[in-house]
Amino acid sequence: MKFFSIFTSYRLLIVLAVLYNMWGGLLLSPHMYADEPLVVGTSAIYSAVKDLSGKDSELAIVVPPDLCPGHFDLKPGDIEKFINAKLVILHTWQKDLPSIKSLIHGTNPPPEKIAYIQVEGNWLVPQNYIKGLEQIGKVLIKAGLLSEENFKKQFDKRKKEIDNFEQQALKSIKDIHPENIPLIVSAFQSDFVNWLGFKVVDTFPRAEEINLSVWGNFLKKGKEENVKIVVENQQSGEIDLVKRLSTELNAQSTILSSFPYACSSCNSWEASVQNNINSLREAIKKTH
Repeated sequence: MKFFSIFTSYRLLIVLAVLYNMWGGLLLSPHMYADEPLVVGTSAIYSAVKDLSGKDSELAIVVPPDLCPGHFDLKPGDIEKFINAKLVILHTWQKDLPSIKSLIHGTNPPPEKIAYIQVEGNWLVPQNYIKGLEQIGKVLIKAGLLSEENFKKQFDKRKKEIDNFEQQALKSIKDIHPENIPLIVSAFQSDFVNWLGFKVVDTFPRAEEINLSVWGNFLKKGKEENVKIVVENQQSGEIDLVKRLSTELNAQSTILSSFPYACSSCNSWEASVQNNINSLREAIKKTH
């Protein structure tokens, strides 16, 4: 019933947006969003498109970087952008989100207008992000938005920069011996802390999936392994739960983002990764 209500709300928004697009377009301009021909599902795709094309003024993001992709409300303006976009690029997992399903069902775009990107894992892990760049490059070339020559040139440049950044990041964190620091971490951040070499004792799912038995196992493992830090995922919003768990374990808590551009100083993919590393370092300092 709740899903039906949400579904109906989205359908109503879509109908209103389509009507506004038709009538408003006739009265104002037939191409209100002509300067935003690309709509992307998350800030991870935004970052990759920007890195390959060098442009960001022509991009609109469906889900803001600091929000959970599975729990957000579309606005009529978002739907208009979707309708007017030349190309929409989404993650494969976004297909099943109620808001996206309703949007696609309600606007019925031609198949060539929507592209799905399948890259497993956290896009703030360097090699995952490089895979994303490869896939998005293919999509932009197919849509005629990027030439093969320019893709190769920009991809090779970014791959080299990211590989160098990865080596420096891993080298810079060696001094704290992450392999000796036990963590309990959100399932959405396990990729990231594993990449840095931390000792992951356990991972936790969303708050609604945690029952007394699961909670008891966290406490048991956390005390046995002398867990020092509990890591929350910024977009999941289980901050109170993480604070309770860290208090019970006499550990520190910290919050990492799964998506780039989620903080005021995160003005690039590298800055976003570094911000996560800095947050871990700050938490580790407090354990001494």
